[in-house]
Amino acid sequence: MAKKYLAPQGAVWDWLSWKHYEDERFIDVLLKANPSLRRVVQFEKPTLIIIPDKPVVPPDSVTQLPPWKQGV
Repeated sequence: MAKKYLAPQGAVWDWLSWKHYEDERFIDVLLKANPSLRRVVQFEKPTLIIIPDKPVVPPDSVTQLPPWKQGV
């Protein structure tokens, strides 16, 4: 279930993705949930945003990463 979060002043999308999903790859998930904020690069003031549930990443998607990112 999606939740609401008050993004602090100065927050950026990759930080928000890392904070909530422990991975900055999910910026697109945050942007799709907050389309009116898609042009915001850095929040100028505290802003209420929607944080969807973390997407499920299939285990075989790791094999599509370059070797240095596969944890080999």
